[in-house]
Amino acid sequence: MMSNAEVFTPLAADYARYRPGYPTALLDEIAAVCGLQPTWQIADIGSGTGNLARLFLQAGYQVAGVEPNREMREAAERQLACYPAFRCLDGAAEQIPFADQSIDLITVGQAIHWFDVEQARYEFLRILRPGGWVAVTWNDGANQDTAFAQALAALRRTFAQLRTVACDVPLSTGVESLFGAVKPRHAGFPHTQQFDLPGFLGRLRSSGVLPPPGAPGGDELTQQLTDLFAAHQQDGMVIFHYMAQLYLGQLV
Repeated sequence: MMSNAEVFTPLAADYARYRPGYPTALLDEIAAVCGLQPTWQIADIGSGTGNLARLFLQAGYQVAGVEPNREMREAAERQLACYPAFRCLDGAAEQIPFADQSIDLITVGQAIHWFDVEQARYEFLRILRPGGWVAVTWNDGANQDTAFAQALAALRRTFAQLRTVACDVPLSTGVESLFGAVKPRHAGFPHTQQFDLPGFLGRLRSSGVLPPPGAPGGDELTQQLTDLFAAHQQDGMVIFHYMAQLYLGQLV
């Protein structure tokens, strides 16, 4: 059986190219609440291909990513090679390769549901400096009442058994366990992605919806997704709506 890290090995290229980033309003909220400074040491845990790290790097902050999957680390290093303030280390939330009390802000983007949260909380408390912050975020689907979103959700349910990545633990469950009795601040920030047909299929591959080429049922699903795209596209594009959920607080 593959480990949690290994399931992303075949998805790294599509993940890097098609998964959504995060809106600048999310960073603005973190900076305003935490008093974020350019000198802060930021650790992005479960950093993947660097989608969340990029938001901070573009604003001039320094980020160290921690990611257990080699292909995802290498994709991040390629994508973020233009930012000398970025480095990516082999590690996991349960075993973080940083010294005690060395980090000012821990960020987690679209990853907490893969953590052993009890062990991650221990590690977060170990590496955070006194007064340090934790920001947990992920992209939820928004506007699910649109005809396109409903049709896509129905098709996903029909072919659920073909998914190559399946983790159905609600991300909010991890947040509750991580912060414990201290209730974090919560805010949501809307944003969108637009895709042509190749991008639409790539976006679904990146989340494990499409099975590998030649897998049983894969051709049928791809054709139905192509038909769905044709039925809902406007000017050759479809729009994915997201709500970036942010939970921000301190651990005690």
